[in-house]
Amino acid sequence: MTGSADFPKGRVSLLLEDIGEPAENDLRIVVVEAKPGAPEMTEVGEARPVKPDETSRRFELIWYCYVAYVVRNESYARVDGEALGDDRLQIRTNSAFLAYVAAATLATDDYPGPLTHWSLYTEWQCIDVVSVDPPEIRLLPASEASAGPKSRNRVFTRLTNPEG
Repeated sequence: MTGSADFPKGRVSLLLEDIGEPAENDLRIVVVEAKPGAPEMTEVGEARPVKPDETSRRFELIWYCYVAYVVRNESYARVDGEALGDDRLQIRTNSAFLAYVAAATLATDDYPGPLTHWSLYTEWQCIDVVSVDPPEIRLLPASEASAGPKSRNRVFTRLTNPEG
């Protein structure tokens, strides 16, 4: 993984901030670290909301020329045979998603090349990506945190920015 040295290891809370395709068949994901906040009273008692703060780091992951990806609501995600580790970004070697990609696409280890299944676990989503190459990962400077690439989808752009 390019630039993965700073990507959080272990049981950290990550929130999905952005996901999209900035260019054809490229997948861009932005996650932000979330931290326990000050205690608050809720209907069920005292709780600590987990959310980003001013010290939270944001990471951009880009898979160039992915084969397939899927986003699952973590409440409904099923864990198949492989044991999950503590890291939020993992390589899966024997998964139902990899078997699905083999059955539903023309992609093989011969073409476009050896396939790898990457799983990214956030607080609310499980994101699975199959690609030949690892993601490029970079720590986003605060100035780029929420900017992200502009959508090339004219309908989406019109809905989110009527002047554009």
